[in-house]
Amino acid sequence: MKAEDTSFLTLLGSGQRQFIIPVFQRDYSWSEAQCAQLLVDVQRVASRPHGATHFVGSVVCVASSDQSAVLPQWVVIDGQQRLTTCTVLLAVLRNRLRAQSGVVSITDSPEAIEEQFLLNKFAPPAMRARLALRGEDNAVLQLLLSGQALPDKPLNRVVANARYFDSALESMDLLSVLNGLRRLQVVSVVLKPGQDNPQLIFESLNSTGLALTQADLVRNYVLMGHDEPQQSEWYEAWWRPLEQAFGSNYRAGFDNFLRDFLTLELRPPRPLKLDSVYREFRHWYPTPGDASKEAENRLSLERLLRFGRHYCCFMFNPQGVGRPEVGLKRLQQLVDVAAPVAMVLLERWRHEGVMTEDEVVEALDLLESYVLRRSVAGAETRSGGQVFAGLAQRIKSDQPLARLKVALARAPKGAEFPDDATFVHALTTQDLYGRRNLKYLLERLTNAGKEKVQTDNLTIEHVLPQKTALAPEWQAMLGPDWRTEQARCLHKLGNLTLTGFNSELEARPFLEKKNHSVWGYAISPVWLSRSIASEDKWGAAQVEQRGAKLAERALGLWKPLVSDKAMLSQVDLEDAKERSADHSVANLKWTAGIEAWFDRIRAVAVGCSEDVVELPRAKSVVYRAPDWFLEIIPRAKGFTLRLAVDADELVGVADGVEDSSSWSFILNSAVDGGSIYIVNSETQLPNAEALVKRTFEIMFG
Repeated sequence: MKAEDTSFLTLLGSGQRQFIIPVFQRDYSWSEAQCAQLLVDVQRVASRPHGATHFVGSVVCVASSDQSAVLPQWVVIDGQQRLTTCTVLLAVLRNRLRAQSGVVSITDSPEAIEEQFLLNKFAPPAMRARLALRGEDNAVLQLLLSGQALPDKPLNRVVANARYFDSALESMDLLSVLNGLRRLQVVSVVLKPGQDNPQLIFESLNSTGLALTQADLVRNYVLMGHDEPQQSEWYEAWWRPLEQAFGSNYRAGFDNFLRDFLTLELRPPRPLKLDSVYREFRHWYPTPGDASKEAENRLSLERLLRFGRHYCCFMFNPQGVGRPEVGLKRLQQLVDVAAPVAMVLLERWRHEGVMTEDEVVEALDLLESYVLRRSVAGAETRSGGQVFAGLAQRIKSDQPLARLKVALARAPKGAEFPDDATFVHALTTQDLYGRRNLKYLLERLTNAGKEKVQTDNLTIEHVLPQKTALAPEWQAMLGPDWRTEQARCLHKLGNLTLTGFNSELEARPFLEKKNHSVWGYAISPVWLSRSIASEDKWGAAQVEQRGAKLAERALGLWKPLVSDKAMLSQVDLEDAKERSADHSVANLKWTAGIEAWFDRIRAVAVGCSEDVVELPRAKSVVYRAPDWFLEIIPRAKGFTLRLAVDADELVGVADGVEDSSSWSFILNSAVDGGSIYIVNSETQLPNAEALVKRTFEIMFG
């Protein structure tokens, strides 16, 4: 095997030869998005200083076993997608240069491109093309390489991508694109026939095993832009510490970390997929090897390393972080998709110093309560990753704990923080057996006091047994309708405990379970079981009473959410400002003469306080201080005032004020609630001014 770093065009244009795609390779399948990214890379490297290159991957080949060929043929084991895409781009570029007026140098001419990189000029027709694909792909490619019109086959990727490149190149500098193609670098790997096994190498390169993970691609992207000494330096400084932090979890866990990290950094509109991590990383870290960006790149890699350590601290080994260690372990035990929030909290505390240890502990306890309460309530969990990514993005450096509470308070529908009533109702009425976090719930309940027990070897035990045919003692204790009583009580919290003697207890009578000298409840070190020993019988009343006591204990462990009202208003205002950033009061449409009316009311609103903020929307303007108190909506004959208080609070100020609840729909309004006052006459302006002032007084004193 021989491997060397070379330019893509040198590989393609070195001598008279043909690359062929073997039958075991998949069809050509690069999407338009991948082609677009290639063009971005080509343009970017073309704009960089002389000598800059861009690495696009490897091409692995082995000499064909057909010794009768009149020119060398090379079977492509790996790299056919990029080889084909670049060939299609070269062919379209050649066609564009032919159609372009003006003089170019011989080396940049369409003829030079064709003879050097596309066709073997003096070869037999079957070997004329420098690249031969499979089946329909090959038939289409040969038409493209020979300069003929392509068939109308939009589903074929060769046709689709050729047309995409043709359209994209229309607005580009063609010679700059050619310059960028000349700077593409590949690793050319040539196998020795009879010595290297092409199939084994192909399987290694393309399997889901150790080859070509997103982490591998990212690492190469970061390092390959530098010369060898700097590659070693940067590897030792940034990448090796990451590998060491992850340890044995690196291969399985690093791609997940990159996805969570890039989600925090890029804030994508949709969740990132694992197979898009490398592509998204290049958006975040776009200039490897650029000397002018070295300081910026170092800061980026420092941040990557820091967050990688935060991730490992949460996911694998929460040690050396003081009291938050317990909170990290508990949260991770409940839900691993909380990694983005954990990373941000550790960053705010350990690096930025804007959170105290107590605040971090409170934040982790609150998140544990959020997850546990939702789990008990049977809430939907499929979008958990997206929920936690959204929470993490809202924990800004300014009062991070208060902002986390507000983010939880403003969670979207379906992701709400269950209140105490909801939590207690679920604990006391729902069948909890089989819930994902039930054992965790029972472990925390039993270890809530000063005395702790090791619970790893304990299992969940039903006091009233699950067995269909209950022992006579149980039937007598439950009464004649024992089957109904059993079904009603069986999986409730009050009937569940933890024990190391599940097989011994089984379906034995209650008094035997309670009093046995070896594994009875009365001598159990587990508080959950020992607390049952005060009962002389066991049925619906006992299950209900015990469930209520455990629910009360649970309320003390998993606290409710109490958010800061001032921060809630501040965040609402910040979000409102963000929503209004793309709008302007100047863009509101007024009937002739009405804008002067608006200016009067606007002046009154702004003059209420220096804290008033004017927030234009698409078809209205809202005034906040920080809560909204007024919205002005243009109409054909005037405008509508939406006031943030009910109509009965404005009695005596002006006639004609209506509660907004009496309207089924208020056109163009961007707020909810309050009351409505319609202004259609200049004579109403004094009343409108008085209403605005009075509303502000009621709202803000």
